[in-house]
Amino acid sequence: MKTVYQKFWPLLLLLLLLGLCQVRGQYEHYLDSLRSNELYEFVEDSGSIQYLAKGNSEQALLQLEQPISFYGEKYEQIFINTNGILTFNVEFAEYLNQPFPLEYPSIAAFYSNVDTSNSGDDSSISLFETHDPDSLNRAQQLVRYAYSDWTDFEARQLIVATWRNVGYFNSKTDRLNTFQVALIVGDSQTFVQFIYPQGGLNWLQGEAGELGLPDIRAQAGFVAEDGRYYNLNGSGSENARFLSESTNLGVAGVWLFQVAPLNPGENVLAPNNLETRTESPALAQSCNGNGHQCDSHAQCYDKSEGYCCVCEPGYYGNGRSCLANDLPMRVTGTLTGQLNGQAVDEEAKLQSYVVTTDARTYTTINPVSAEQAAQLRLVLPLLTTVGWLFAKSINGAANGYELTGGRYEHISRIQYETGELLLINQTFEGLNYWDQLSVKIELSGAVPRVSPSATLHLPDYTEEYRFVRPGELQSLQSHQLELVEEQRVIGFQVDQRIVYQSCLRDDDADPTDRSVLQKVSKIALDFFERDQALRTSAVSKIGVDAESNACTDGSVQCGDNAVCVPYEDTYRCDCRHGYAAQLDERGAELCIDLDECALGSHVCDENALCSNNDGGFSCVCLEGYEGNGYRCLRNNSADNIEYSTPSEPPVDSSQGYPTEEDQQQQQARPQEPNHEQSGEHVDYPPNQGNGQHLDECYSCSPDADCYEGRCGCREGFSGDGYSCVNICGHDEVFEHGRCVPILLDEHEVEPRCNILGDCTCPEGYELSEESRTCRYAGGYDVDNSEDLLPCDVDSNCHINARCSWWEHQLRHICTCNEGYSGDGYNCDPIEESCAIKPDICDTHATCSYSDQLGKSECVCERGYTGDGHRCQLAPECDGAEQCGENAHCDGGVCQCNEAYERDVSDRCVPTGRCGSVYCGSNAICKWDEALGVQFCDCIDGYQGDALAGCLSIPIPCNLRNNCGIHATCEPTEDPANYTCQCNAGYRGDGYVCIEEQNCLNNPTLCDMNAKCHSTNSGLVCVCNPGFYGNGSVCFERQQHDSNFLIVSQGVVIVRVPLNGRDVQPIKVASMAIGLDKDCVEGRVYWGDISAKKIISAKYDGTDERIFISTDIESPEGIAIDVISRRLYWTDSVKDTIEVASLDDPTLRAVIINKQLVNPRGIAVDPYREKLYWSDWDRSNPKIEYSDLDGTGRELLLGADAVKLPNSLVVLEHSGELCYADAGTKKVECISAQSRQIRTISQELSYPFGLTFTQDQFYWTDWTTKKLESVDSAGVRQKPIQTPFFGSHKMYGMTAVEQNCPQYQSQCQINNGGCTDARLCLVNRKAPSGKSCKCTSASASCTVATPYAIVTPRK
Repeated sequence: MKTVYQKFWPLLLLLLLLGLCQVRGQYEHYLDSLRSNELYEFVEDSGSIQYLAKGNSEQALLQLEQPISFYGEKYEQIFINTNGILTFNVEFAEYLNQPFPLEYPSIAAFYSNVDTSNSGDDSSISLFETHDPDSLNRAQQLVRYAYSDWTDFEARQLIVATWRNVGYFNSKTDRLNTFQVALIVGDSQTFVQFIYPQGGLNWLQGEAGELGLPDIRAQAGFVAEDGRYYNLNGSGSENARFLSESTNLGVAGVWLFQVAPLNPGENVLAPNNLETRTESPALAQSCNGNGHQCDSHAQCYDKSEGYCCVCEPGYYGNGRSCLANDLPMRVTGTLTGQLNGQAVDEEAKLQSYVVTTDARTYTTINPVSAEQAAQLRLVLPLLTTVGWLFAKSINGAANGYELTGGRYEHISRIQYETGELLLINQTFEGLNYWDQLSVKIELSGAVPRVSPSATLHLPDYTEEYRFVRPGELQSLQSHQLELVEEQRVIGFQVDQRIVYQSCLRDDDADPTDRSVLQKVSKIALDFFERDQALRTSAVSKIGVDAESNACTDGSVQCGDNAVCVPYEDTYRCDCRHGYAAQLDERGAELCIDLDECALGSHVCDENALCSNNDGGFSCVCLEGYEGNGYRCLRNNSADNIEYSTPSEPPVDSSQGYPTEEDQQQQQARPQEPNHEQSGEHVDYPPNQGNGQHLDECYSCSPDADCYEGRCGCREGFSGDGYSCVNICGHDEVFEHGRCVPILLDEHEVEPRCNILGDCTCPEGYELSEESRTCRYAGGYDVDNSEDLLPCDVDSNCHINARCSWWEHQLRHICTCNEGYSGDGYNCDPIEESCAIKPDICDTHATCSYSDQLGKSECVCERGYTGDGHRCQLAPECDGAEQCGENAHCDGGVCQCNEAYERDVSDRCVPTGRCGSVYCGSNAICKWDEALGVQFCDCIDGYQGDALAGCLSIPIPCNLRNNCGIHATCEPTEDPANYTCQCNAGYRGDGYVCIEEQNCLNNPTLCDMNAKCHSTNSGLVCVCNPGFYGNGSVCFERQQHDSNFLIVSQGVVIVRVPLNGRDVQPIKVASMAIGLDKDCVEGRVYWGDISAKKIISAKYDGTDERIFISTDIESPEGIAIDVISRRLYWTDSVKDTIEVASLDDPTLRAVIINKQLVNPRGIAVDPYREKLYWSDWDRSNPKIEYSDLDGTGRELLLGADAVKLPNSLVVLEHSGELCYADAGTKKVECISAQSRQIRTISQELSYPFGLTFTQDQFYWTDWTTKKLESVDSAGVRQKPIQTPFFGSHKMYGMTAVEQNCPQYQSQCQINNGGCTDARLCLVNRKAPSGKSCKCTSASASCTVATPYAIVTPRK
């Protein structure tokens, strides 16, 4: 029967394939008529289309005409985001490196780190809505065909998002992707079509950030608002690249899903038309049908039944997963179960780092208690399984990863001689999204108890693994663990079973009953109580044999100049011949070269010079002698003396015997003058006393110096030391680190002297008698240039030279340009780096490293053009469009049109106009740098209202006694000027003075709960303890709950006691990022970037109130000044910093709206009256500060100190600003006065929110998903694991303490007395200690809109 089957099998397969081709051909023919694999294109006048700006975190909003259904919800807004994803009702522009499900309802066509910053004109990201009949009919017919229960479907609307020729992070364009997603909308139905054109998917992930995890490979699928999600085949893995070749519809690269209507709990539905199911079982089990299941670095091989994957050379694995050779690997795992009757701490995590080059494994388990860590040291499989996976192969044996690809079950049973029994089940799940190997470990049983402080030693051992069958290994091994201090051992037996999916090709041998030996050595078992960490390490070799030893199996690496020698049952490292052992400062043994010449152990002739070298020595006959150095005879011909050995072999560098190579090297050396015969004395430097060094020195260029036998060109020359070229032109000389012109007069320059003291001067100069300087001699010879026609007659200069007039030669001569050297007729670039000599750059250029050139180069600054060595002002404009409104380009310069003039802000405005007003007589328009606004000001010698007109300043009172009564004429800060000033106790302008009312002579000025106090600023009313206010009005301070944290989890705000227990959600939000508390009223305020509001509630979540809901886009940062009763916030869409009164939110103002890119964190220091904020601009991150009214803006930290600054907090006692930086992975503090920075904690994961209370810092971490903390001494505390009521991320946070500031401010009560709907903001620099800021409701001043049209973006 078997023979008959084999005979007819090819025929049956052929018939099956013919039938398949017929069905598929018919089906594809119909779908071809629908053009299902073609991208939808926008048809003019059929709807609206918008394009995303170039970048890596852009987004655009489509406001739908009619709501559409998605899962069980209806949505009116769709955002298209750069990173290959559509989101409903909320933008998602920033790429987050995390697996599905994401936090928002979304459709991911190819969610990945897209970056179009440097993409060409053919690259675009677009979103359009169309009612084009042809497009609707095409989509409608596709749905009707694919779904048998929707044959009467009517398409009402088509929404299409297209990513065309997009690159990847970081601004890479060498590979481009094209893909599209179309939403086909009916009356209540929604279908989603993905289109991946052939050849359209060429990259899967962006470049990994510095020290960061690699990007997850592209993900495709759906996420519902209730948490349901669906991934397409291959999503998040290497197989995502096959989305353009696979399908659920029958046409490669085309996928269709029904996303509404769906029943509760139901997920998206694939097509159910039976004609779409065309894949045969036989085809699915072949490389042709399923070869994409192999790793991208593997080849697929068909076999009689199925197929196998085999890794390519340079990679190892089982073919389904292949890793690059020698690439370090990480393993991450979780632990559950119980050990010795106690539950294993589920917070404990296993982390392994494998140095695959030498198969050394470092494993850490933490956090664990001292007692549990002590017991875990006895669980051997936990410590060595990873070593088996990545063991170094000896004699071609396969390690664990080559067999399993990282997916297998490892079951272990440990029986201790003291009676305890432990079962261990380890499930290795393969590589996770970040290419780390993932494992789940379950423990059950007991181990002997040992002291946490006990030193354990596990000797090197060899274990045998036997193949029970393909895909199953077993091992049974006995071990003895030594307790060093107790001088006893614990014996135990380990029974291991490894089960995995094996794939044998037809020509592979069955491994059943075959055995392989693994050697494990250099085992360390340590516990570090401070870190609550168990740390182990070991080296593993697979494929060793019984004859292997430490020197042959690769487990030993002796140091330099040493060899491994087997010794009894171990080894020793012996120094090579010519070296001797010596201990370094750490006690380690090094092999140091023996100086046979100094020790007298050489065999050189008495008329030879002994020269020591590594591992040996050389002999060179002295002057007047010849020979091989071991025998030297007097030479009668002094002219033939040379420092080379004859044909007899010289000394071997390692054994003291001659070698042919050394002989050739010696014979190749040049001859040396006979100083002995001439009577000249040669003073040999101490470290250059051998003939080799002198030989080299006499080979140097005259323009080079010799040091320790090495030639190096002197300053002013370039080359290898044997040939040196002057880097300066003919009319220049090198002095003081640069080329300077030669002054054709008595100008003196320094001579150039060689090692023998011979000095020369540049052409045209002669050496002084004392040989110390070079003086101009009145002539100059330029390489016989007189024989050439002048360059102004014959244009014979090199392309990198210029024709210049030489007065002393009375002719034009070619001179190399700056940056080149030569005679002017041949000029070569000076290979000189501006990193070493920055002076070669123009004053308007900077020295920058070029990856393309591989060296530093001079680059002209912005606004200048040139080669960096010479820079000149670049044209201001090429056309009128570059000059702005009311201006035109004239000869590269922007000029204002007729009837317009350029104001101080460099804009062309109607003549006489200043912003929105016209200045009065005797006034001019000026620019306020701090506030970024124009204003009218009186000209010198005039004063008054600059809008109405300025009047001349009256004659000073010292010239004309015109002061009023109760006033005197006093000098001003300028002693030359005088002014009338009211006497003490009176106020006025000096011409009319009335008696001051103060709380001392009029106690009714103070509130009944306040007292009159004398301060540096005069007599003031101060509220009594327990009250707050400005002294004129005092309110009783209410007592509120305290000693807890309030943390945003995005969609939920939670209250976290400092002990981490009984965490309670207090409020639901759409997406809350930043928050802060008002300790006076006992309320928390948060900014909701999705609802576009600032909202408040009491600490327990009750009494919710909307604070601001208009003219606000993305309030990411919130900070409250409880003293002045003001709330500040950052808006990352409007790029503004704004403020409003807590008592009347209609009193609000924009205080900063210039030079902001992505403002995020914000903090206020009400005591020192400063405001701080962070800007998350990726190209130029920074932290700035200003006064509380936005004036006095200064940069605190720039891109050299911060990378991704998130939240900020001010320390009340010191005034330091502390910040969490997700880029540097640190929490640091800085003093604004001294600019001193101190690091609080470093090597963090991804810190975001930050607060401080009770001498302890707390921060939220996106990676650990915990509230991390450190005390003021820098000691890490146990993190708080909060339950997640919303998204799995924590954002802003604040600490609620018992104390609440009881200071006063000018703006605390009654808006500081400001009128005309202006907002009072504290500013000590102002005469009144405050500024009354204009608002949009102010009648007497105009507030410019910070932006014309809000374009939502990240």
